[in-house]
Parts: sequence; structure tokens; C-alpha cells
Amino acid sequence: MKKLVQLSSLMICAVLSFNTMAAEKPLRIGTECTYPPFTYRDSAGNIEGFDVDIAREVSSRMGRTPEFVCNPFASSIPALQARKFDVLFTAISVTEERSKTVNFSIPYRSSIGRFAGASSLDIELFNADGTPNPKALEGKVIGLQRSSTYDRYVQENFPGVEVRRYDTAHNMNLDLKAGRVDLIVGSGVNLWSTLVEPDGENFKFIGPELDKPEYFGIGVAAAMRKNDVQLQEQVNAALESMYADGTFKTINLKYWSFTVLPSVWQ
Repeated sequence: MKKLVQLSSLMICAVLSFNTMAAEKPLRIGTECTYPPFTYRDSAGNIEGFDVDIAREVSSRMGRTPEFVCNPFASSIPALQARKFDVLFTAISVTEERSKTVNFSIPYRSSIGRFAGASSLDIELFNADGTPNPKALEGKVIGLQRSSTYDRYVQENFPGVEVRRYDTAHNMNLDLKAGRVDLIVGSGVNLWSTLVEPDGENFKFIGPELDKPEYFGIGVAAAMRKNDVQLQEQVNAALESMYADGTFKTINLKYWSFTVLPSVWQ
């Protein structure tokens, strides 16, 4: 009996030790680092942004130290599968196609797209009934980010238009300003924060909001490997507590006066 008690004590100590080590192990977070105001480097080289702040708070509530790893958006899921990091907080939308290869958390931000172009551009991208008007883009060039949800949307709704793909939204915006593309399409919040709001004299949104779930998903979420179910549950619990205690709203208002809360939480 004494030996059994000693053995049980050793097993309990081992379990506690393992749990402590797991809790102290850094949470490796993959993020793009070139997509303001969601994930970017500031003038001092620090990784900042809305998605980054959400990831930091989630890590804190899990008892883990966040360790950010910059990775191009186009290769973010393959890099996650290759275990370059544990979780993605990189402005990635929840779509049916992506859900086949990764697990998503509950969404923490809406995923609404917009077209943007020069203020002088007079164009009707949509008909009166709301259907796309591909003829309006004849002879035009559209810029979009590679591997984004906007790529499939443009190809299927504006067939035949010339598309120029970019590795970063920053380079896409630069080409619009330089006149190398006529329009760009991407996250409405990103385009507002980096183009329309700071340079509204020269650039504007064109057409209505793009909010079709079949293309743009139900919102932006954290992504994990399929077998990391426990991590998914922990991230969800942290996010739910952030919504409940007002932390999410505080982070939201740090960046915008309007809400970016996904419809599932409204």
C-alpha cells in the first residue's frame, strides 16, 4: 500500500509538472506582419495591430507567452501544417474550403470586402438589381492580394477582367496610387484605415459592401491544425470571456470608432 501511495504521488507530481511546463510553453503565433491595422511592424520594428492585440490577450488568458512569427499570408496555412507555429492570427476568414484543412476558432472580426479606386473614377460595378456588371471593367485592371477570398470572387463575378495579384496589401495600394491598376479589392476595414480615411481626397470606396458568406466566410478567426482540438477549445474560451467582460470592445475602440464585431456576436 505504501508503495502504491508513493507511486500515485509520483504520478500526480509528474502530471502537475507536465501541466506547468505546458502552461509556460510559449504560444507560437503565425501572422502576416504587413497588413495594417491588423498585423504589422511599427516604426520601432515591434509587431502590432488589432489581430495581434487579440492574440496577445488570448495568450494571456491561456497562461501562455505569445511568440509571434511573421509569415506571408499566401503560405500561412501550409506553414501552420508544417508546425512553423501553433496558431494563426493573421486576418484569415473562415470559409468552407479552408475549414477542410484547418480548425477555426469562433470569429473575432467581420470579413466585409470593398472595392476602392481613384476619386475621379466614375464606374458602376453593379447593376440596379445588385448583380455584378462585368462590362464596366472592360479594359480595366484590378489589384488584389494573392490567395485571398477576393481572388475567387472577382474571377467568378467579373470574368475576363485583368487581375494583378500582390503578396501584400501594401504593395497593392502602392500600385493603385501609381496608377498601375484601376481598382483594388480587399478588406473594407484595411482599405478604410490605410487608403480611404487618410487620403480621402484622392481615393474612395466604389460600390457597396461585399458580404457574401459563400465567398468571404462568416468572419475572421484564429486557425489551428485539425488535431489541435484542445487548443481550439482554449482559444474559444478566451475569446468568449473577452466578449463577455468588454475587453474586445476596448481593443476595437483602440483602432476604430465603429465596431468590427462579426454578425454572430451582434
